[in-house]
Amino acid sequence: MPTVLKTLSFALIFATTLPRIVSAETIYFLVAEPPGRPLGNDSYVLPLSKQEDIDHARYLISLGQSVFLGSHAALVVAKVGPGKDGINRDYVDHRFPEWSWHVVEFRGFGDRTIEVLDGAPSYVENDPDWYLGNDGRQGLIGFWNYTVVRELGPMPLYLSVIPEGQNLQFYWSGVGTNYVYTLEGKESLASTNWLAFAGAAWPLKTNHWALPLANTSARFYRVRAESPILNANFTRQKVAPDPRIQARLFGTGSKAESTASRPPRRFSL
Repeated sequence: MPTVLKTLSFALIFATTLPRIVSAETIYFLVAEPPGRPLGNDSYVLPLSKQEDIDHARYLISLGQSVFLGSHAALVVAKVGPGKDGINRDYVDHRFPEWSWHVVEFRGFGDRTIEVLDGAPSYVENDPDWYLGNDGRQGLIGFWNYTVVRELGPMPLYLSVIPEGQNLQFYWSGVGTNYVYTLEGKESLASTNWLAFAGAAWPLKTNHWALPLANTSARFYRVRAESPILNANFTRQKVAPDPRIQARLFGTGSKAESTASRPPRRFSL
């Protein structure tokens, strides 16, 4: 971390006590290092439900590389706890690995945090005492080189398609612990028929599938998430970072889908 930043960062952020407007739903954001400042090369997912927090997160995204130039309250302070929630993953890694912890409470935005809260998502992963709240940090994080870099939407479902030897490797993010997934494909977007890939008893509770190149004629792919427990309606659309990857929430039964076309490209910030 830059020495100048460290010398300034000794005051803990305190959440404002002013009344806050509550959003109608939780919106998920990606917290990572902004472009041009890669050190940890990892990320975590931040849920926000208060409208003023959502608005500020979107403001930070709009600043891009200049987010740390001046005072913009760019740092995120949150309390984390143990357990995989199906959502908190490292989006910088195209395999979307899931962290063993997740954000349980958002505390606020600010310009400085105390030094013991500095680190990275991978540091928390490798230090169970941190996310278990067993030491003086009490489960709080406030990484100095990380800020909000992307909005993931109310259902953060993204698909990554990676060529590897004679196979296509499919990885997708998750939308919760109660969801199962089906990987589907079709040759043309003009077709209305999406077909599940052969060789598996879909839906499955996984976020990875390998498909031999010789066994596929499909050019467009999607992963569909559905919950046998939850029952809700979604009619929202979210465009993913790659213009050829699209996540869409649709229909009934708490379903979501993400589509991608070949040639594949990895998720990049």
